[in-house]
Amino acid sequence: MDVFVHATKPVDELAREMQSGANELFALTMITNRGVKVWPDGLPETFCTDHWRCRYLARPGKQFNKAMIVELLKNLTYSGVDFIKTEHLYNFDGEPGFSLGQGQ
Repeated sequence: MDVFVHATKPVDELAREMQSGANELFALTMITNRGVKVWPDGLPETFCTDHWRCRYLARPGKQFNKAMIVELLKNLTYSGVDFIKTEHLYNFDGEPGFSLGQGQ
């Protein structure tokens, strides 16, 4: 699931905040800004705006379901995250039906 966020803080601070939404079933795997991966292992000189895409993937052996989506959004709400949009990521016939992020 991709969670799009409005934030003006540095990416490492945003990553810590976004990780508060994760649990034993899913994890934050990547943050992009303007289509460029900025976390983890982003380049510090990357120009960032206030619009971020935060990608959560199910942990190995797990599969996202609607209850997990609600749990993630509830956790982020309690952490004060200003999410503005979500996109659900689906596989079709075992192939991703969504764009992979840089380095995925």
